[in-house]
Amino acid sequence: MAKRNYQNNYSSVTQILAVLRKIGLESWFKANTAEFCNRKSSLGKKIGSEIHNSIEQYIKTGSAKVESEHPEEVTNALNSFILFRKENPLIQLSLAETPLTSEQYQYNGTIDALSPPMLCDWKSGEAKDKEKPVIYDEAKSQVAAYVHLWNENNLDNQILTAHIVALAKDKIAYNIYTMEKEEIDEWFNEVFLSALKIKNYETKQKQLKKEKKNAV
Repeated sequence: MAKRNYQNNYSSVTQILAVLRKIGLESWFKANTAEFCNRKSSLGKKIGSEIHNSIEQYIKTGSAKVESEHPEEVTNALNSFILFRKENPLIQLSLAETPLTSEQYQYNGTIDALSPPMLCDWKSGEAKDKEKPVIYDEAKSQVAAYVHLWNENNLDNQILTAHIVALAKDKIAYNIYTMEKEEIDEWFNEVFLSALKIKNYETKQKQLKKEKKNAV
């Protein structure tokens, strides 16, 4: 998943939501060394990017060639995606990895997959001893931001439903959570916009400090 060039200095959806506390992640960092957590986090991001690339290729061409240093994880996630498609034939996908900008709220984001009036967002993780991978609340505010991002730019072709799909990378399994308009709007207004306000304040404070330092 290539880094997007949005031609602006706006924050991305993921950067904005990073201001929120993640209790589970904090507990994980406390239970392990910083070196271990940093290594696992970097590896997870790399594998996640490769999974997104494989799914994008599959949506566009109907097949995907796994070229990765971690083929087992990527293949498991891709097969989990294929299982999701097989068991949910009514969810059709026509666009993948669509970058957009909100000028109204000034943020950027890339939508994983959509076919209006429906949007899908992929999450990859380990199911471990569970039947399916877990879907965390953070994904709900993230998807709500993507829906509003699309709807702002496509007034005549609105998204009304969003599916969060967690794909296991340690087995062939998936989990799905569906959000309708009322829930999407609630997560956007109550959570995402609050995080955006915090992020904008932090950015403003950093800029003020930089200007004071340069003025000395």
